[in-house]
Amino acid sequence: MLQYSLDDVTQTALINEGLLTKDQLSKARKIAEHLNGEKTLGDVLLEMNWISRPRLDDLVRRSRSRVSISDILIARRLVTDDDVRAAREIQRKSSSKPKRIGETLVEMGLIEERHIVEALAEKFNLPIVEPDITQIDSELVRKVSLKYLRRQVALPIKLEAGRLQLLVADPTMTHFVEEIERLFGCRVQLALATSAIISQKLDLIDALLQGKESGIADYHKVKYHTLEAQSQSGEDRVVQMVDQLIKSAIEEGASDVHLEPMANKLRIRYRIDGVLVHKLDFPRDYTPRIISRIKILADADVAERRKHQDGRIFVKTDTQEIDIRASFYATVFGENVVLRILNKASLISLQELGFAPNILRIYSEDVLAVPSGITLITGPTGSGKTTTLYSSIDFCNDPTVKIITCEDPVEYVIDGISQCSINEKIGLGFNETLRSIVRQDPDIIVIGEIRDPFSADIAVQSALTGHKVFATFHTEDSVGALVRLINMEIETSLIASTIGAVLAQRLVRKVCPGCRVEYQPEDRVLRRFSLKRDEINCFTLFHGKGCSACNFTGYRGRLGIYELLVPNVDIRDAILQKRTMQEIRQISLDSCSLCTMQEDGMVKALRGATTLEEVLENAPRVFHHRPLDTLMEIVG
Repeated sequence: MLQYSLDDVTQTALINEGLLTKDQLSKARKIAEHLNGEKTLGDVLLEMNWISRPRLDDLVRRSRSRVSISDILIARRLVTDDDVRAAREIQRKSSSKPKRIGETLVEMGLIEERHIVEALAEKFNLPIVEPDITQIDSELVRKVSLKYLRRQVALPIKLEAGRLQLLVADPTMTHFVEEIERLFGCRVQLALATSAIISQKLDLIDALLQGKESGIADYHKVKYHTLEAQSQSGEDRVVQMVDQLIKSAIEEGASDVHLEPMANKLRIRYRIDGVLVHKLDFPRDYTPRIISRIKILADADVAERRKHQDGRIFVKTDTQEIDIRASFYATVFGENVVLRILNKASLISLQELGFAPNILRIYSEDVLAVPSGITLITGPTGSGKTTTLYSSIDFCNDPTVKIITCEDPVEYVIDGISQCSINEKIGLGFNETLRSIVRQDPDIIVIGEIRDPFSADIAVQSALTGHKVFATFHTEDSVGALVRLINMEIETSLIASTIGAVLAQRLVRKVCPGCRVEYQPEDRVLRRFSLKRDEINCFTLFHGKGCSACNFTGYRGRLGIYELLVPNVDIRDAILQKRTMQEIRQISLDSCSLCTMQEDGMVKALRGATTLEEVLENAPRVFHHRPLDTLMEIVG
């Protein structure tokens, strides 16, 4: 029998066609409720012998055929009658091959493909399935052309009890289903998924079965290990799995890949736009082989599994050079691996970072163009400091200027700059490099990070002798950097005379352009910014509904929110007097027109780039609030 928890329309039809009495239907409902979902209403009716299986199946089929996909979408309030009429008008005027109403609604940007799949699942009572690699019998795919499966957007999953579970995006492809039944000699049981999910699984199966000529194996740069040298078919499969994982992460713009051994599987997650996204799982049996493969690529000790390790993988494509940092962390279920992906081709200009117009002008003209002084770029790990640092260095890069760096390690290679990567293993330490760097006749010195009083003192002494110094610093905000230098017992007179600017920053996610819609934030959100609803009526605020392009998060890509402090006489006096953080911050707000990260983010949200909720989640909270027109004048 068709597995179906009978809807209201079908139940009414059972009575109207004289197949059941109202009393029988009422009793059957009570029994089904009492069984707590162990049996459907249809199962109860059959076991009570109140209706025959053929008659119930026939009624269910006829009921389904009467309900259209558009009716289901309207009932779910995903579209309106006007939307459907507009879609049908587009279909009528189209000269190309006619499309289904759902496809047209998707192309109009009104709904996502997943909404169509959910409606199909309701209409045909089919499950929605997103299998991980452990649930797919890849041997089944060998019996069918991958090209043919891609064209039909289908994937055989498993064969059990004489039934083949087949994943499809369109359950109405009867000719295709009949062909699969003939090919496998068994009945087909359909399950639904979006075409994007099916294509992704086919790509992974393709990599596991055959490998890809365009995979990482063909352009890996580690000279001590050749990826093609594997001889065992099982090992070949692991090679392709690892290559496909890394290749997929690069293509999706992930910053990190997390491989996490668990009790019964190896979980794979990507960090995309700062958020972890679960991608797939591998069987636990694959865990040691996959991790060993990554260790080989990273030049780590394969035999050592009790200690934490680090390594690097270099990958080159036709258009990109990728530096991957590998970190191996021993856990109770095996080694946890995190791959940090650094795209050397992703160096971007200052204009692309997301600076507000006035802040960009001040930073480029009053900070970067000045020949001396210390510029500190501050924020926590993952706040985009390194990207801003390199963009700033690139802005200053000129044939007439000598730029030299001390980094741990070099993350982006820039032509025309002398870059040094710290290597403690060979005695090339941070302190020794800093001592030598001033003897190289530099104009601009880049210190990867101020980590202790020694590096802070080198930065200050270099600035005093006329050098321009760039450095990153781990502090909460711009004023916090000044206070931390004071707490390092650097002479306040030296701090006051050498600090040219402090740029604090965070990253917020941008609203996905593919699914953005206008919205109104909740009152509680407006209160956090001290905004009144009538103040924002002149702005159009957006948020994302969620689509396949943004992993249904509503966000795609990131931009910076900034707090630029260029000390004036009042602030330098406050440093000399060792005033408190709160006092220096208030002076900065009053005399320097400092725009905080939360305020910068708020303006960007009002202009539609991000959301107020995203700014609240990522920017340090402030408790002072200035008029909106004042802020608009500050940021430009």
